[in-house]
Amino acid sequence: MNRVPLPDLKQEHLSRTGLVKLPPEQAEIREATRKASARLRKELHVEPLPEQSSSSLHPLVRSASERLRRRDGWPENTLLRSAPKDVLNISVTKASLDRTLGIVDGLIKSLATQGFEFEVNPDQGETLIRWLETGTTMAFSLAEQVKRLPHVITPAEERAQKRYWGRSRWDGSVEYPNIARYDFIPTGVLTIEVGRWPSRSSWKDTPRTRLEQRLSGVIAGVLDLARQTHAKQLEETRRKEAHQRAVAHYEFLTRRLTDEVERFKQLESQATNWERAARLRDYANAVERQTAATGGPSAEQVDWLSWARAKADWLDPLVQVSDPIIDAPEPKRPGFGWG
Repeated sequence: MNRVPLPDLKQEHLSRTGLVKLPPEQAEIREATRKASARLRKELHVEPLPEQSSSSLHPLVRSASERLRRRDGWPENTLLRSAPKDVLNISVTKASLDRTLGIVDGLIKSLATQGFEFEVNPDQGETLIRWLETGTTMAFSLAEQVKRLPHVITPAEERAQKRYWGRSRWDGSVEYPNIARYDFIPTGVLTIEVGRWPSRSSWKDTPRTRLEQRLSGVIAGVLDLARQTHAKQLEETRRKEAHQRAVAHYEFLTRRLTDEVERFKQLESQATNWERAARLRDYANAVERQTAATGGPSAEQVDWLSWARAKADWLDPLVQVSDPIIDAPEPKRPGFGWG
């Protein structure tokens, strides 16, 4: 099958691809934020987390400890304990709970010295970090990674299966044993996430360092993210205001155009009616001259001339009169049984 070859691509119309250079204002903000974050990492030093009693914990951490240590009410499949609508957004296994609470307690207290506070939003089921200086809020969560592996049937579950197959032949009320499809294994690897897309950062345990050893970096990263989030919010506010101004200007121009077209149509209509009224008067005058040449208008012709000139006055936009018939309300059709 013969196909027509494609035309040669014009090189001058090719658009550049790859990284796009930021505007100077955004580049300055990003550079200032980077330098401030680097300086804070050097200056900020968080002591290793000591063993703390329940009374010394931050009130939010103490409430989370009491809620997450409850014995019942947790899903059996994932082993994770979480109640984000009641307490801090923490999702960890029981074995990692003490360590998690210590990390969050140290994080809350250290960030408080930098002008931040934590709050729980029960309606949305999320924990927020609020920067008191600007009111900027960022979502917070701390979760443990849990491995999911195919479940290996235990001897007890295998015996339960055999009992089911043996009894189900003559007893239809027997239920199949509840056997999990997967086994969940705690890893103890914790991850902190702060912010929402596209302004979001995360920190996690690594084979070499744990989160409690890098709290200084986490705090500096939170401050850096707060500055970036605030700058983006200001830019978004500016863009929305510019868009609203553009929409208002567009609506003004379209409304002005519509009004102008309507006024012009009204002008044309009035000029046309004025010409029609003048033509009707000329015609009535011609009829009157003709009747006068033949002995004067009769009473019927006098009535007609008065009617014609009244219609001309009604049509003339420069004469403000109403027609008793044309301008009267539209008559209504009588209904059934009208008497």
